[in-house]
Amino acid sequence: MTVSSKVPRRIVALWFPRFATDRLQRRGKLRPSETAREAPPLVVVAKVDNALRLSALDRKATSLGLAIGQPLANARAMLPALKVVAANEPDDLKLLTRIADWCGRFTPFVALDGPRGLLLDVTGASHLFGGEQMMLDRIREDLQAQGFAVRGAMAGTATAARAFARYRDGTVIAPGEEATAIAPLPIAALNLDPITTHAFRRAGLKTVGQAAGRKRSEITARFG
Repeated sequence: MTVSSKVPRRIVALWFPRFATDRLQRRGKLRPSETAREAPPLVVVAKVDNALRLSALDRKATSLGLAIGQPLANARAMLPALKVVAANEPDDLKLLTRIADWCGRFTPFVALDGPRGLLLDVTGASHLFGGEQMMLDRIREDLQAQGFAVRGAMAGTATAARAFARYRDGTVIAPGEEATAIAPLPIAALNLDPITTHAFRRAGLKTVGQAAGRKRSEITARFG
């Protein structure tokens, strides 16, 4: 497909915050309401630095105070009835790939974005679905109806769309407004590695706008 250079690029970012637990619950054919009422909190664990840590949580586990990265032993002390499943990255990848194929009904240009995300280039296609906001809402609602917790946003760049999917679910940023719109978001929205993100915060750069206001040479010299 050839898109005119006059058409602004439009990217939809989708993020699945509970992807691994959603996969397990869908496989068990449990509707979210049934899971919340009857099942124990569900967590997925992976070995990190020779210790088992929580890598995914269902809604119930999150509401009861558990957190990603928490040691399993600590989580069990808090919630003895916890249901624990080992991480299965190959199965997660297979399902995410199937979702990417499903997204082909909106655009043929779909890419995996890490283990829990997708990027859709919908440039020139939103009018087929009633406009940008209606298109984004339909994608999110259809995936939610399939049993997935999903957050999404649309912008002119992948970085902006990804940031808003995580921190301003459902947002559509007008072409050319990305820099202004993203400025108030927390520095974590840039999806940097944890060490760099922590270093920015220690330096007092807590928002994207604060970091963007510094000279490039200063940022490079201090953070690489």
